[in-house]
Amino acid sequence: MNAVPLHSALEPHERTYVVTGAGGGIGGAAAARLLRTGANVVGVDLSSRRLGETERQTKDLPGQFRWFKANLTKEEDTLAAVGFGLGEFGSVQGLANVAGGMTNIDRDVYDLPLSDISLDYFLDTFALNVNSAFLMSKALESHFSGQRYGKIVNVASLAAFANRPELGNTAYNSAKAAVIGLTRSLSLVMGRTGVRVNCVAPGLVLSDRVREWIDEGYLERHLAYTALGDLARPEDLGESIAYLLEPQSDAITGETLRVAAGVR
Repeated sequence: MNAVPLHSALEPHERTYVVTGAGGGIGGAAAARLLRTGANVVGVDLSSRRLGETERQTKDLPGQFRWFKANLTKEEDTLAAVGFGLGEFGSVQGLANVAGGMTNIDRDVYDLPLSDISLDYFLDTFALNVNSAFLMSKALESHFSGQRYGKIVNVASLAAFANRPELGNTAYNSAKAAVIGLTRSLSLVMGRTGVRVNCVAPGLVLSDRVREWIDEGYLERHLAYTALGDLARPEDLGESIAYLLEPQSDAITGETLRVAAGVR
């Protein structure tokens, strides 16, 4: 009788990943990168329109893409999203918690004085960035532990280190620091069941959404911080997320990888 193959030995087309925020720049790039290898991807996002656009852009790639609309700050939605993915593909090998960010992002929300940050805004920012990653990880915990394998990649930000202006604000910086703390904690409590949990921390990424409001002065100031004289693209983040989801990184857990063209 043949032994059941290790999940790390599965062929790409036998692997399934859940990517939240799959309708956005980074999430869409991560989904496309995984689909390009032939893997299955379950895209989850609050916007069915954006998910449909990701589906359109990736329709010619070899992997299978399915999507599910969900509000990831609600536990019932995260459970439904995971149930949908398992129903479509039977098992899941990895989760990318990309959903998050700053609500109503534009130049005006950066570096807000404390007096301008309401408690509701602070809590909403945590819900969007931290609660969503916590709830999705929790929703997949029993599945991962049952198969003795799973990969989780959370997306934080250089703003978590609060060492540069024009990266975030008190609410966002604190939330992204909490994402790093969540990553370290989950890597410890889930590690002995075969689950690896890591984090990527981008700096300024020129997604389509950012390009809508960025100006030349802002861009030049950020370029001046970089070692490479350039900025990471959504595709660069997609590659980094995929690396931490795929088997080649199975010996890595509890780490935060900065993907920011050398900004420290």
